[in-house]
Amino acid sequence: MQPSISEDKHALPVCADILLMTGLHEELQWLKKVFDCEFQRMSVLGTSYLLANFTFSNRSVTIVALRQQEKGLTSSAITATKAMCLWRPKLAVMTGICAGVKGSVNLGDLVVATQFFEHSSGQLLHRGLIPLQNRVSPPPWVLDFLISLTDTTKLQELVRLGFGYSMPSEAEPRIHYGAMACGPQVIKDQSYIDMLKDNEISLLAIDMESYGLALASSMCSTYQRPVIPLVVMGVCDCADLEKTNDWHDYCSYSSAAFIRSVLEVAIGRDKICSWIKE
Repeated sequence: MQPSISEDKHALPVCADILLMTGLHEELQWLKKVFDCEFQRMSVLGTSYLLANFTFSNRSVTIVALRQQEKGLTSSAITATKAMCLWRPKLAVMTGICAGVKGSVNLGDLVVATQFFEHSSGQLLHRGLIPLQNRVSPPPWVLDFLISLTDTTKLQELVRLGFGYSMPSEAEPRIHYGAMACGPQVIKDQSYIDMLKDNEISLLAIDMESYGLALASSMCSTYQRPVIPLVVMGVCDCADLEKTNDWHDYCSYSSAAFIRSVLEVAIGRDKICSWIKE
């Protein structure tokens, strides 16, 4: 049964605890399938949102999910800012696919972003672009919590086994933590990736939306109510001419499944659940 569509031009939506956002329609479909909630579709100020309660261990948090209408970090930043102003979430999450840095990650791996930077702005010289690499990072305590959940292979094995379809290869995907570069271009140039890597040794992934969500989280935060950005993406290619779609479904699934597993642990803990809902 299709979810109902409702719109009240005179009323703002209720607050949501968590914003879940994707860049592509297919990524949102996998997110909905993984969370398996009864989503209600709402159209607010020209944007369509999916609203649901996610319940685990007799506790519930309100999530609002959407995808951006256009690719790229500009659309991501505007879409995320609008959603944060309307719904006032404590946690802003993005899942989906990314390109990985060859030699640092493998196809199918998950990358949890420890910092985000935008690589398409900077100085244009005769040798090419020198990126400014302005950065946004999640708080250290958030990363410490995530690392505590993934310091063994239990979670990654749980995610992999829950896919329910044949894998693109016999690889055993891993979870990595590192920097994510973001820009408006689809990159198929190993030399450009090498240049970015030279300027940021922890670089693991490249995408087109993460910095927009992270910057919106930073600028929508206040002292009393910070918005925490969390981006987890699956490596579906290596930003070169060998791009295929083989890993798209698994990476869209696994990034969403990772977030669901993390939220199950989080809302099962008194202090974290209270912080999300306060």
